Amino acid sequence: MHRFLFLLALATLLAAPPASGAMIGDPRVGFTADRTLAIDGRTYTGKIWAMPGEERHEQQIAAFRPIFLLRDGSPLGEVVLPQLKTIVEFVIPPEWRLLDGRDVTKQPRGAAIVNGVATSEFAIDETVQEGRAEGMVWLSRDGIPMKLSGVFIGKRGRPVRVRWELSRVRIGPQPATLFEPPRGYTKLPAEAIAPLLGLKLKSAPPR
Repeated sequence: MHRFLFLLALATLLAAPPASGAMIGDPRVGFTADRTLAIDGRTYTGKIWAMPGEERHEQQIAAFRPIFLLRDGSPLGEVVLPQLKTIVEFVIPPEWRLLDGRDVTKQPRGAAIVNGVATSEFAIDETVQEGRAEGMVWLSRDGIPMKLSGVFIGKRGRPVRVRWELSRVRIGPQPATLFEPPRGYTKLPAEAIAPLLGLKLKSAPPR
C-alpha cells in the first residue's frame, strides 16, 4: 500500500539526501483537508483529497503547483503540471514505504483532539535498511493521520525532522475525476521536469 506515503515522500523530495519516505495510516473514508508539512523548520502548505485507495495532493513548489496522484497497490505515481499541460509518471522508490499500518504500535499511547477531531496517539519506531524512523502519529477513528511528529535518520546519519498536520477536515465522498490525470496533456519522462521542481524522480520503465 502507499497510504499517505506523500508525507515523508515529500520530505524526501524537498530535503537534502539521503532519500527517505513513509506511508502512514489507511483511512477508511473519503475526505479533503488543508495540510501543513514542516521539514527541518521549513513549512509547506497544501491540500489533500482522499478516498480509500487513492490520494491527490496539491503543493506549491517553486513557481509551480504540481498535483501528485497516488494509488494503493501501484508502484507508480503521477505528477500533473497544469501550467505546462504535462503529466509525468514516476517510480515510487521502495524506501518511501518505510512505514505502514503494521509498523504503528497496536496499543494507543493516549488520546487528543487535533483541530477538532478526536484521535488516538501511536508510537512509530522502525529500523530498515534505509535508516531509522521514530516519532508519534495521531490517527482519527477513521484512520485519518491528523498529525505526525517524527525524525528519520538515514544511513549517512543526517536526521530529517518532519511534522505533518491536517486541519479543516471535511469527511465525505470525493469526485472520482480528482484522482485521474487530465486528458490531452503531454507525457514527459520524470527526468525532464524534475530539475524544474527540484525533485528527485525516476521514470517508469517502458511497457
